[in-house]
Amino acid sequence: MHEKLVKHVIFPLHEKMLGRNTYPYLKELETLQWASPDELEELRFRKLKELLRHAKQHIPFYRERFSQAGFDPEQMRDYDDFRKIPLLGKAEIRQNLAQMQWKDSPGGLTRYNTGGSSGEPLVFYYDRRRQAYDLAARAMTHRWWGADIGDKELYLWGSPLEITKQDKMKDMRDALVNDLLISAFEISPQQIPGIVEQFRKFRPKSVFGYPSTIALFCRMATAQNFRLDDIGVEVIFSAAEVLYDHQRESIGAFFGNKPVVDSYGSREGGFISHECREGNYHIMDPNYVIEFLKEGKPAALGEDGEIVITHLDTWGMPFIRYRTGDVAQAGEGKCKCGRRLGTMQNIRGRTTDFIVTPDGRWQHALSIIYVVRDIEGVDEFKIIQNDKDDITVLLKIHENLYPENGDGRIVAGFKKRMGDEVRVQIEMQDEIPRDASGKYRYVVSKVAEGGFRG
Repeated sequence: MHEKLVKHVIFPLHEKMLGRNTYPYLKELETLQWASPDELEELRFRKLKELLRHAKQHIPFYRERFSQAGFDPEQMRDYDDFRKIPLLGKAEIRQNLAQMQWKDSPGGLTRYNTGGSSGEPLVFYYDRRRQAYDLAARAMTHRWWGADIGDKELYLWGSPLEITKQDKMKDMRDALVNDLLISAFEISPQQIPGIVEQFRKFRPKSVFGYPSTIALFCRMATAQNFRLDDIGVEVIFSAAEVLYDHQRESIGAFFGNKPVVDSYGSREGGFISHECREGNYHIMDPNYVIEFLKEGKPAALGEDGEIVITHLDTWGMPFIRYRTGDVAQAGEGKCKCGRRLGTMQNIRGRTTDFIVTPDGRWQHALSIIYVVRDIEGVDEFKIIQNDKDDITVLLKIHENLYPENGDGRIVAGFKKRMGDEVRVQIEMQDEIPRDASGKYRYVVSKVAEGGFRG
């Protein structure tokens, strides 16, 4: 599809049909990225008060939460008052999901789920306003790197192995807006020639995906003497995982020494920050209040703190002082790019493994995470691949919510994705153990840890 037709006709019509104000929000954000810190702070505090008033009026969970904390949005004078509101964790969201939703949200709510950075599955809901602001932030930051709405973008991203009617409709939508999705859930040497051919036929301007998957694809393609430095890729966008320096270097080299650009966010948290050409991670200040907390108090400059977010445009199901479980530091000083948006640095978020199937396919770990995390009553989980055909699933559950066929659904789902020969053992746990480092890896593959050998 012609880029200008997508940018000026098809995509605006698509967003309008879905009831999303993406283009007006994009225009707003592009102006605000150059606003002074005082202007941004005034806007952010005003939007915060509006969100908190809304939450008190329309969200039963927050009405009770504010009351118990002795907090009144009308009386809030500064962020010290705001911090009277208790931090929000995943367990509370799971226990109070129905009471956290704005039932009259314009356009309705859309259900999502995520495994999260700690291996704790979470169901939550989006509203149209949140979707539009996240899309607008994404479009703006793509423009920082010369990629615009309508330009061809290829996704190495998570997608179901099962093809449904809804998936086919999405494929049609992707084609109309110049997107192409290649499943990142599994990749093998046998698939590389076909994926390379898709790249060459589509000729994307940008590539978007999990850094671990893109890096693995580049290694496998290089081992088979393929190259993609001549098809017009200008930038590679990394998301959803930690981007390591060696991945940035190898991915960029494979596509012709092109920039590999990182971002930080999550499904439940939204599009939080993005890297500019100066290498700084700019926070989407008009959309967020971001706190870096150490032992519940603001961390000092240069000190690590847990990232706690309040998405100012999530009105359908507000996330107010939500604990991400990730760690970073507040950025320091002005950025040479000229944008006045705040920055964050030294981000240490999620890491994700691959698994290897009995027939040698490398699957992104999300392919089996999706099986576990969508079962009601699962509180925490950890998946351990002992051998290609040997999987152990550790589960911490709510016994009154976990279904009788829960174990069977997990086993069937794993076999469907990995093959019938795989053995799946499920073990119930009172607590899920951490690694010796104290970090939580919710998928550990002792097979994939050996690395790909071309």
